[in-house]
Amino acid sequence: MIKQLDTALSKVNKRVGVNVKTPKVTKSKLKYSRYFTTAVGVGGLTLGIIGPSKSLLVLGTIGILSTIATTNEIRKI
Repeated sequence: MIKQLDTALSKVNKRVGVNVKTPKVTKSKLKYSRYFTTAVGVGGLTLGIIGPSKSLLVLGTIGILSTIATTNEIRKI
């Protein structure tokens, strides 16, 4: 999915005439991102379950889903 996104951004950059370079994705960067989103996701879920804020519950769920997607991308690299 990351390669598809890079290809699409390159096409848009050429059409618009802008030279924007996207950073290279490495396993170490993806692992760091996975740890961060896991912490945010678990924290959001915990606070959403314990407290009255349902928006934190939703954000925590999105964080956990992001962790799963990042793990799948790490396996592809």
